[in-house]
Amino acid sequence: MTKLWSTLIKYKAHHMLLWVSYFIFWMSYYANYYPSLLYLFLMVGLHFVFNSLPFYITGYVLLPRFLYRHRYGVFVTLFFALVLTSTTILTSLLYLILSPYVPEIASHPANVFLIALVSVGSMSGALTGLKMALDKLRADKISQQLDKQRLESELQYLKAQVNPHFLFNAINSVYFLIKKDPHVAAETLIRLSDLLRFQLYDCSDERIPIEKELDYLRNFVALEQIRKGGKVKVNFDVADDTCGFVIAPFMIIPFLENAFKHVSTFSDKENFIHIQLSKNGSQFKATLRNTSDNLVRYEVGGIGLKNVKRRLDLLYPGKHTLTIKDEAGVFLADLTLETE
Repeated sequence: MTKLWSTLIKYKAHHMLLWVSYFIFWMSYYANYYPSLLYLFLMVGLHFVFNSLPFYITGYVLLPRFLYRHRYGVFVTLFFALVLTSTTILTSLLYLILSPYVPEIASHPANVFLIALVSVGSMSGALTGLKMALDKLRADKISQQLDKQRLESELQYLKAQVNPHFLFNAINSVYFLIKKDPHVAAETLIRLSDLLRFQLYDCSDERIPIEKELDYLRNFVALEQIRKGGKVKVNFDVADDTCGFVIAPFMIIPFLENAFKHVSTFSDKENFIHIQLSKNGSQFKATLRNTSDNLVRYEVGGIGLKNVKRRLDLLYPGKHTLTIKDEAGVFLADLTLETE
């Protein structure tokens, strides 16, 4: 049905259907009012011309040139002038052509004018209003398509920014481990291979199962623990009910990257990163805490955080809350999402 309607609109066939229906209706309605079929046809034909002409002039000239350009006064003036002119010409032609054969037209020209005015004004106004509504629907559809394309392009751009940022950190980890411990460096490369496989093959969809995202996070944590050694205590806590739903990929990793990149380096007390993931009803919650020595502010890591905030606005509009705090030696990122 939608395809049929689109085809009709494309070739303006709906206009033809409208005016054929118009002719049939009024020819049937006035069949008993005129002495012959010829006079009836002339009357309906003249009304057809002076009902359709003002509409097409208004819809395809006055609307785009004046109303849609916010020149309302000019549009209203020209519209009413067009209706009055069409009514006057229609009345004159009806009187000249049909008054010798239709006594009602000859004896009541004022009534003919009023009927013509109502006919031209109502048809022009109604059809113009319908065209404005269709134009609005068409403009909204185009706007939605453009928004969707912009959204997809922006999401791909933001996702592409995440991947090189992570890759840069991971390669640095391998670089520092090659001379220090080749065996650990080899293990790190295997972890990195698993992570890149996920990026290349498993996260191409807008939503992925939470289980895949959790595997990615666990591999990332394992890789970072290899690099950090025993300097940082990591607690990765995933509640048992955190399963069976989908999530946008790379939504948690910027916070995790940020935690490892800016975790404190105390020598006299514990350095820790706590990751807690849980699901309560339809809400998925991720809370990440890491100790901070307050020597390094978070502008550098903010590249990833800025991107994830933008992605949250695009993918979870009105369906997320994000709290970020840096106080009392602990950096906190708390994210809640409405799952699907």
